[in-house]
Amino acid sequence: LQSRGLGDVYKRQLSFSFLVGFGFSIAASTLVGQNLGAEDPVAAERSGWRAMALSIGVMVVFGALIIAFAEPLARFLIDDDEVVRLTVVFIWILGSVQALMGIEFALSGALRGAGDTRFPLAIVFAGFFLGRIPLALLALWLGGSVEWVFAALLLDYVIKSIGLVLRFRGGRWKTLVPTPDAA
Repeated sequence: LQSRGLGDVYKRQLSFSFLVGFGFSIAASTLVGQNLGAEDPVAAERSGWRAMALSIGVMVVFGALIIAFAEPLARFLIDDDEVVRLTVVFIWILGSVQALMGIEFALSGALRGAGDTRFPLAIVFAGFFLGRIPLALLALWLGGSVEWVFAALLLDYVIKSIGLVLRFRGGRWKTLVPTPDAA
C-alpha cells in the first residue's frame, strides 16, 4: 500500500472500463442530437435506447473478462499480496456493475445530446451523496472492512441507472431544445 498504492491500481482499472463507456456516451449524444436537430424525436429515442443496449452488451462482456482475469490483472499491476487481494475484490465489484455503468454512460450522453445537461449532473450527485457516501460511512461506522466500502459503489450505480432510465423514458428531453419553427 506504499509507493504504488491502491489508488493507482484502481485508477488503471477504471480507465479501461471508462474508455468504453465514454465512447458510447459520445455516440449517444451525437446520434440523439442529430436526430432531434433533424426533427425526428422517434429516431432520437431509438438511438438512445440502442446506444444503451450496445453499451450494456459490450460492457458486460468487458466486465466478465476483468472478473475472469482479476488476479492476473492485479498481479500485473502490483506485487503486494494484500493489495492484490483487495484489487481483486474491487475488480469483481467493478465488473459486476458494468451493465449499470453502460446505462449511465449511454443515457447520460443521450440526455446531454438532447440538451438535458442538468439532470445527468444531478443524478451523479444523487448517486454519490445518497448512495455511495452514506453506505460507505455506514460500513465504516459498523466496523465493516474496506470491501464493504467498495460495495457502496453498487448502490451509487443503481440510483443513477434507475434515475436515468426513468428520465429518458419520460421523454421530456425531446422538447428541451426549441425547433427552428418554434423560434
